Amino acid sequence: MTDRDHIQPKIVIDFLLGTDWSSNLIAWWGQGPNGYSHCASVLADGRYLDARVNVLAGVPAGVQIRRPESEAWTKKRRCTLEVTRTEYDDWEGNLRAKIGDAYATFDILGFFLDRMLHKPGTYDCSALAINALQHIGLVPFPLAIPAHQITPNAALLIVQTAGFKVGAIECRR
Repeated sequence: MTDRDHIQPKIVIDFLLGTDWSSNLIAWWGQGPNGYSHCASVLADGRYLDARVNVLAGVPAGVQIRRPESEAWTKKRRCTLEVTRTEYDDWEGNLRAKIGDAYATFDILGFFLDRMLHKPGTYDCSALAINALQHIGLVPFPLAIPAHQITPNAALLIVQTAGFKVGAIECRR
């Protein structure tokens, strides 16, 4: 048995409000002034494994591993859930299997055009996070709304109802 086996693993997801106008528009969608524009799964080493539409600190768009300090935000809320080692490993493995997949740009466009434009094998931040939780049975599949249509705000509610501890709101300007 290694030291890793003695640590109670946690699935961690950060919900963030970005600093630009597009982040505020996404946050407002379906939530109003208290919303979030991004969610990022947090690996055990503290790095984010998430989906982004843009290059951030030299890391390409799409599903990638990124350093949290490269993320600009004004508000953040961390959600955590203790899980078994097997659940954690399966969750992380599911996320890692998607590294390099494209960002679901057409999903975001579809929100605004009120059309289904999803392309299989593409992910936005919420779809990636919810899909990984569905993979290990913490969130039902299918949901009444497909994961690629879930906003960060809806993802926060889903995570909370799945039993995650929702941390305090951190703010910075």
